[in-house]
Amino acid sequence: MHRPDLASNAHFQRAVHAFSGPNYSARDVYNLTLPVFVDTVFLALVDFCNTGIISSDGASSVGAVNTANAIHWLMFGTFNSIALGACVLVAQHFGAGHKDRIGRVTAASLHAMIAVTVVYSGLVLAFEEPIIRLFFGSADPDVFAKISIFLFGVLVSYPLRGLYLAVAGVLRGIGRTRITLVLSLVTNGSNMLLNLVFVTWLGWGMEGLAWATVLSQLVGAVMGCAMLVAHAGELRLTRALLLRPNLADIWQVLTVSAPFILEDLFFNGGKLIIQMFIVPFGTLQLAANGIIYSWVRWIEIVPRTLCTAVVPIAGAAIGARDYAYAKKITWLFIAVGSVSSLACGLVMAALYPWALDSFFHAPEEIHGTLWILFIINLVGYPLLFSLQSILPATLRAAGDGKWTTICSLSSMWIYRIGVGYLVSVVFGLQIVGLWLVWCSEWGVRALLFYLRYRTGRWTQHDLVG
Repeated sequence: MHRPDLASNAHFQRAVHAFSGPNYSARDVYNLTLPVFVDTVFLALVDFCNTGIISSDGASSVGAVNTANAIHWLMFGTFNSIALGACVLVAQHFGAGHKDRIGRVTAASLHAMIAVTVVYSGLVLAFEEPIIRLFFGSADPDVFAKISIFLFGVLVSYPLRGLYLAVAGVLRGIGRTRITLVLSLVTNGSNMLLNLVFVTWLGWGMEGLAWATVLSQLVGAVMGCAMLVAHAGELRLTRALLLRPNLADIWQVLTVSAPFILEDLFFNGGKLIIQMFIVPFGTLQLAANGIIYSWVRWIEIVPRTLCTAVVPIAGAAIGARDYAYAKKITWLFIAVGSVSSLACGLVMAALYPWALDSFFHAPEEIHGTLWILFIINLVGYPLLFSLQSILPATLRAAGDGKWTTICSLSSMWIYRIGVGYLVSVVFGLQIVGLWLVWCSEWGVRALLFYLRYRTGRWTQHDLVG
């Protein structure tokens, strides 16, 4: 049987050349992106399976998980932002050849992460019930009780989760995404396995989800420590750096992370407010929101992969002052993300009837609503999602975090929340109105980021001297 010779194929060679640059070959891009893709798939798979598994416990459990996640993502964004800030610093030092600085950034990111996760967890655990009542006091009693159970498990897992994220962030910064893939496979794989055991087999319901979260993050933290020890030489990490926190280094990590942290806090705070809009709509609307979010996350897997992968790639290029390659890889990633969203969306449309009845066990009353929400996303993702997520990732990799924060917060609080309230509550379109505003807001963000990109001012930052 004749096999095509890709090495001599002109179209293949043009594609390879398109992704290549002075410091990155097409194979380097592939080797860095593939593990991030698998990692993103597993993250979506965990959320997808959690929603499907807990759906057997009733619509109230689906709504409770989705509602508790609004508080979770508000805090999780801070931890992810610190890991992202560390990744940017490590990638730029790596690209600039400042290998001796990588160990100091690694130690500082670990110290900052541990401190922040412990403080966040302690504060919210101390005031868990008043916080839930403040935001979701109008929820049905059954939903309210399940929110409290699941949220407790999530909060206890935060220091463990933070350790895993910090290790993954610095390893991505030096291009070791295969190691982060192993961490993801172990952590998320154990989460899905424990969910099946505790929820499906033992029938523990929400308590089972909470236990699975804590134990899986414990596994991830242990694996993260093992990977840190194994790559200590490459990261220039010593025991002295770990045992003697350097406030100046910690401050630098937090300074670079601060725009991301503020953006995530206000952005996810806005999502929390939107969730407050949804709660009074009733348990069925809560369930519809949780189901459709879990389903359409599959459409964004490739764009989110490229959004994560472009940070170390563009960061290393910018550290070496190769702005032309940073621009080229950004627009290539945006094009690939848009095409993949369209292809994935069409596959999801074919599988939609099966998922609705056989996996999510969606009540018949919300079938029509779910179909409308899916069509909205099927149109919005290919057109807007890649542009509004990958372009700001390059701006952040260049150190232009303040502008991206201003753009994101403006579009969130003025458009998504303001217009979302008007359309969903005042005009009475409820969950459908919110998702219409949500997807159209991607266009507002994309326009703001593009206007900033056109100025070229993002190339004038210097994070590594």
